[in-house]
Amino acid sequence: RYLGTRYTYGGSTPQSGFDCSGFVQFVYSRNGVTLPRTSRQQATAGKSLAAKLDGLRAGDLLFFSQSGAGVDHVAIYAGGDRILHSTSSGGGVRYDDLGTDRGRWFSSRLVAARRVLGDGAQLVAPGIVSQLDAKSDAKLDPPDAAPKP
Repeated sequence: RYLGTRYTYGGSTPQSGFDCSGFVQFVYSRNGVTLPRTSRQQATAGKSLAAKLDGLRAGDLLFFSQSGAGVDHVAIYAGGDRILHSTSSGGGVRYDDLGTDRGRWFSSRLVAARRVLGDGAQLVAPGIVSQLDAKSDAKLDPPDAAPKP
């Protein structure tokens, strides 16, 4: 539904555009799941999974580190080795196939995976979300430097 919505640094609505974590937070909130605002904060929500594609389910969250200095990008695993995310280098909300050159750029920077839904239940503690959102050091996610599509 939001494919093609423009990328906007700090954006969190279809009207303003989305950054990566604003998009993920928005999509999950529309489905009854409360997530923190930034990718670093979202990387603490739910259940930890191995940072690899094997065993992922559609809806799992994938976290990436462009510089190796911590999580700075998040995407939703769409199944079939594809991710759905808001990407500055891709111009906004789009799917990326992890088997392409562009997709391999992302998969080579995969550092964490989380499951926030399980058997119809939300695996995110709302109290944790409010604590994370209250932190003053919650810097927004930087634009990604992936190759252009």
